[in-house]
Amino acid sequence: MQSIDQLYQSTYDRVAARYDDLWSRHVQTPNDRLTRSMHLRRGERLVDLACGSGAATLPMMRLIAPGETVAVDPSEGMLRLAVERAAEEGLHLVPVQSKAEDFIAEAPAHSFDAVSMRFALAYLDWSTVLPQIGRLVRPGGRAAILTSLATSAPQAMQTVLKFVEHLEIETEIKPPTPMSAEPVEQLLERGGLSVVESWQHNFRLWFGSGVDATRWLLDTGYVTHPAIAALDPDMKDAMIELFGSHLEDGFREEDGVPLDFFVAGVIARR
Repeated sequence: MQSIDQLYQSTYDRVAARYDDLWSRHVQTPNDRLTRSMHLRRGERLVDLACGSGAATLPMMRLIAPGETVAVDPSEGMLRLAVERAAEEGLHLVPVQSKAEDFIAEAPAHSFDAVSMRFALAYLDWSTVLPQIGRLVRPGGRAAILTSLATSAPQAMQTVLKFVEHLEIETEIKPPTPMSAEPVEQLLERGGLSVVESWQHNFRLWFGSGVDATRWLLDTGYVTHPAIAALDPDMKDAMIELFGSHLEDGFREEDGVPLDFFVAGVIARR
């Protein structure tokens, strides 16, 4: 069975070419707002932690060029796509294949004017990592965090609870992300930064069926677990059909099956 880190990497390697259509386009509004709030300037040095496909990296690069942008991601496929996109615009991206928490721990202190980390908290120990980000930020620099909140996709979470009850599985479900922006603010401040802006953005996605929604949750990596990855294809398809039917029965509306998302953005300054 793959470790959780190996699973995340293989999931995003596999979905890299489709990731922007599956996810990035739905979060362009909060991504754009976070970038504006960073007040980036020409010549600054930026690191984008968990850069993914580079969809949010390139708009930041354009603002700081000819300043240096370091892009960090554990997925080789995602990182390659970000580099290719930057090169198409004549922009130079410094790629680092690494987990965000490892890069943060090893990077020199006060080495960046701006630190961006978007939609990565679900994949790391954020209560430990967030205070460490302040060490990287130069005086006058900014750190920008964008994250899904644990209240997101409540339809899926309620279905998970029914699903495990139906299968008589005993398990503890721990929220992978904060419930609100407040813990993010507090942890950044613990790392020596001062929060200057905090906000929430909500949106809803519609799916044709519960099965479609379930496959989207798995394809995007929004729901990831080694036990699911270890299933043989027939068993996995059966699980998707069962979960999708629960989702369909509980939440179908006239326009389809919805999933609601709640996103928090936080900007902090040294």
